[in-house]
Amino acid sequence: MNEKHLYTLLSVVKNNGDVKRLIREGLDYKEISKLTSHSISNGFILYDNDNVSLSEMGEKLFIDLDNKLKITDKSKWIEKENDSRITKMDKDFIFLPNQNELHF
Repeated sequence: MNEKHLYTLLSVVKNNGDVKRLIREGLDYKEISKLTSHSISNGFILYDNDNVSLSEMGEKLFIDLDNKLKITDKSKWIEKENDSRITKMDKDFIFLPNQNELHF
């Protein structure tokens, strides 16, 4: 069980969020259900009458994981995209586009 996935699950339960956050982290629905049932059996999450909430132990674990996993370096908040980068050209280079590729 990954601590980051558990932290995200606890955050979703606490804030009444959407499980799509866990899907964006690479989990599928089967893994989410295993993680949820594991959290319920360990007492981190309470499930009563179709109501899901964090237990006291879950709140403490959420705070501990929040302090441990919180990203404080602002440069890591947004990942750099390297797919759209082009190679660096000399200052004196004159770029002439291919006339067959121009469409107006």
